Amino acid sequence: MTADTSPPPLFKTAGRLEAFSDGVFAIAITLLILEIRVPSVEDASTPALLWHALLSRWPSYFAFLLSFGTIFVAWIGHHLMLQQVKVVTLSLVWTNALFLLFVTFLPFPTALVAEHLTHPSGSVAVAVYAASNAMNSLLYLRLSQATRFAAQGAEQEIRFAALNAWGGIVVCTGCIGLAFVTPIGALLLVAAVWVWWSLPRKTIQADRAPTP
Repeated sequence: MTADTSPPPLFKTAGRLEAFSDGVFAIAITLLILEIRVPSVEDASTPALLWHALLSRWPSYFAFLLSFGTIFVAWIGHHLMLQQVKVVTLSLVWTNALFLLFVTFLPFPTALVAEHLTHPSGSVAVAVYAASNAMNSLLYLRLSQATRFAAQGAEQEIRFAALNAWGGIVVCTGCIGLAFVTPIGALLLVAAVWVWWSLPRKTIQADRAPTP
């Protein structure tokens, strides 16, 4: 029998890593709502003015829903990936930290889109938002690679995670340029990424279903 020469795990289980990550996701998704400003009485002192002020903030609502969906679906994918981890390596911990770093950064480009979308500067704001999502996808791909070495089996799940990440990288990178042509179109394509991210898991579950 040969001795096990693999490096010792950093943590015995992935529980602490996942608990810390869940806390970061919760804070990031909560910060999004803080960017929706309540109309002041000075600016909206009558029912008509208040309705107008509320409706004029539609870019904030749109950006909020878009980023909420992005972070929520990223949290689902992150949870499903960490479920496969058998050994928590140092590489996995640092890669996870970098991924969370850009998750917590997302409220900033969200606020940027909400403030500038209806102005000529909106193209730059959307380009920054798309670039942030492209970086999130890139780090999600790196996280799937780090998880592959920390997991035993679960090749199919990790392969689907990598596929999702590549799709996000390609689409969101393309949206950086598209933002200067049609900012709304670029945002809708970014939204399509996290909608697409929520679909492949169904294929995995179907493949895992027991045959009669």
